[in-house]
Amino acid sequence: MKEKTKKEKGKPCKEESEKVKREMKKAIRQENVKTEKENEKQIEEVKEKIEQNRRKKEKEKKKDENIKWFVEVFIMTFILSIVFSYISTNGVSNLSLLPAILILVAVIAVGIIFDIIGVAVTVADENEFHAKATKKVKGSKDSIKLIRNAPRVANICADVIGDICRSTKWCY
Repeated sequence: MKEKTKKEKGKPCKEESEKVKREMKKAIRQENVKTEKENEKQIEEVKEKIEQNRRKKEKEKKKDENIKWFVEVFIMTFILSIVFSYISTNGVSNLSLLPAILILVAVIAVGIIFDIIGVAVTVADENEFHAKATKKVKGSKDSIKLIRNAPRVANICADVIGDICRSTKWCY
């Protein structure tokens, strides 16, 4: 009997060793879960920083595009107003009544047509034109491009050209 007690003292029994193994595995699993959670948090933080940088770059790009758009529209408006004013004042002053009226009607018609285009683009539904594009209807792809750029098209057609035409017709 004394031999058994010596062995028992020197070696832990099988049940105790399995219990220790289970506790060790449990501790390792808990540590892995903690590590995974920490890694997930770090990944989320990195994703958030990337998203913030992307938004910041988009804002800067959009700001640059807006400035470029403003300059382009300003230059175009200035040149068109000079051209229309020259045609309406100098071109008409040397003509008789009938050609002058025809030029006046042409300027008014251009203003009306561009106002119609500007309004039509803003209220158009892109899906209808996709359906026409699948049927290969002529002009549907161009219409889709115009609709996708509706704010710019409306600005140029309805505001810029329409206003220029309205102001030049009063020069007569």
